[in-house]
Amino acid sequence: MPAIQPGSLVLVTGASGYVAAHTVDALLREGFNVRGTVRSRSKGEYLAKLFKGAKANFEYVMVEDIAQKGAFDEAVKGVDAVAHMASPYHFNAVELDELFEPAKKGTLGVLESLKKNNPDCKRVVVTSSVAAIINSDIKPPHTFTEADWNPVSLKVCEEKGREADGVNKYRASKILAEKAFWKFFEDEKPSFDGVAINPPLVLGPIIHECDSPESLNTSVANFYDWMIGKKTEKNLPEAGGNYVDVRDCALGHLRALVVPEAAGQRFITGNGAHSGNDFCIAIAQTCPDLKGVAKGNADPAYRKKLIDESNHMDGSKAEKVLGVTYRSKDETLGDMAKSLRARFNF
Repeated sequence: MPAIQPGSLVLVTGASGYVAAHTVDALLREGFNVRGTVRSRSKGEYLAKLFKGAKANFEYVMVEDIAQKGAFDEAVKGVDAVAHMASPYHFNAVELDELFEPAKKGTLGVLESLKKNNPDCKRVVVTSSVAAIINSDIKPPHTFTEADWNPVSLKVCEEKGREADGVNKYRASKILAEKAFWKFFEDEKPSFDGVAINPPLVLGPIIHECDSPESLNTSVANFYDWMIGKKTEKNLPEAGGNYVDVRDCALGHLRALVVPEAAGQRFITGNGAHSGNDFCIAIAQTCPDLKGVAKGNADPAYRKKLIDESNHMDGSKAEKVLGVTYRSKDETLGDMAKSLRARFNF
């Protein structure tokens, strides 16, 4: 028996986010009912309109501050499972608690609300990150798996405090949140089980509310900069690390909710490495009329060399256990370029 089946009610926190909106879409297409949490009514109404034609039902509830005690008490009532996806993703934090507080307290808040208000919930899937896995002291090429934990970023933040760099602050927040997630299960032994999804950089088309390029999330904003010529040949080849298509990442969350064997496990959802050079090639192929785009090197041997020199996140476990399949890099990047042009009309 699956952990949950179509027709079940799934709570998706942070439903207006880039990956979360695609996850809501995937769940609705498979016949699940979805309750999404959003920070504002306007974000909720955008999603309600976006999913108006869905065969299954979508509803939203407002949770303005996920770090507030009891923030999810009402939202969790009656749900069969939870995809906890609400957490800050940016590298601009000054104080550590700008990231640490919502990441850790939001995660624990969902779990505590469930234990108190919904003993019938079957599963919680948390969106973690390869940020909780990667070890920046290991130089490429190296392959990381779900057995690895990032030993660097918390130490950097402990030593430097607010002076730590933004990347390590973000990575540390993901470590704290995921470790708190697993410790809750160890200590509290709730009636529901848990799964962690650890995606790398997420790329692909946007469907969430995004009124201007300035409001793009971090990963897509970087690609947009290549499209408009803000980044040039001087930035090439720009190693980009590992990535996953947002639609494949959403599928990973859906499958983690339903596959019984996923319980208690971490899953990297990753489809290999990419570079700024790949961005330029995809943009040129998809949008040949765009002016000022840096010219990439399409030679297959050169592209392979860039990838071979990168660190890798092994996403094969998600393929084997969850049944996730990964789109090609060119499909992901091409679809992202098309969606950005359609959204911002350039």
